[in-house]
Amino acid sequence: MHKGIVGRAAGTVPGYNYSPALRNAKIIWTEQNLDKWLNNPQELIPGTKMFYEVKNAQDRADIIAFLKERAR
Repeated sequence: MHKGIVGRAAGTVPGYNYSPALRNAKIIWTEQNLDKWLNNPQELIPGTKMFYEVKNAQDRADIIAFLKERAR
């Protein structure tokens, strides 16, 4: 559902139940923002419902590479 989100505004994938904090964040998903988000979502967007953190930098890079791909 989230493939191809790099360059998209946060909280805008149709049909996904985002937290109000994420819907109102007014950030664009850049590689840098995604890295910050995956490392510590609560620090980047306080009040979000995502609490899962990816502390390994290579794992974050791999996830971001996947998210950069366009959905088919």
